[in-house]
Amino acid sequence: MPNRRFVSLTVAITAACLATTACSPGDAIREQSAAVRVDDATVSRNRFEDQLDLVYENDDLRSYLFAGVTREQLRPDGAPVGTYTQQFVGAMAGLHVQFLVAEQVLDAEGIELTSDDRDAVVSELDQVLAGGADDLPDDARDDLVDGLAAFGRLRAEFEQDELGDVVTQFVGEATVVVNTRYGTWDAESLTVTPPDGPVSPPGGGDTAPLPG
Repeated sequence: MPNRRFVSLTVAITAACLATTACSPGDAIREQSAAVRVDDATVSRNRFEDQLDLVYENDDLRSYLFAGVTREQLRPDGAPVGTYTQQFVGAMAGLHVQFLVAEQVLDAEGIELTSDDRDAVVSELDQVLAGGADDLPDDARDDLVDGLAAFGRLRAEFEQDELGDVVTQFVGEATVVVNTRYGTWDAESLTVTPPDGPVSPPGGGDTAPLPG
């Protein structure tokens, strides 16, 4: 179950009927080099897969992002190292989409994140993570702090109804793409659906299938 702080923006984005747009061949190449893309903002595959490992290994972080989820739900017993369930991979991809959307909505509205916005998130992470925010790898810390700070700033700037309108205006023209290695973005359900055929596990080789 996702952390409750993500719910309000998820509702707003869902109401906006987030849609992908057609891509040129050049876009297709760029899409496959990233794990997630929202317009020109991307999360690289290496960065994404490193964060899958991090959330699996860090019990505090996993509980913070996905309340009540255990390691066993992310990797079945006996599965190879680096192999994760598609549900977990999809949830992480969806989370990154929401982070990127939140940050870009702020940018489109001319609203800048401040040090106070980020410090509030860091203080919260310091309370819930045994090693604090600074114990996280730099890339993961930056993504988490900026994404959560963007959520908080959006909620502070807009009433829920107004936020829905603002998000609708932004995402109506946005291009949202999830690398086919991790599935396909479903605009209606705001989730990542698994690919049609077997795919290799994040961080693994090209032959082992990612379990569903």
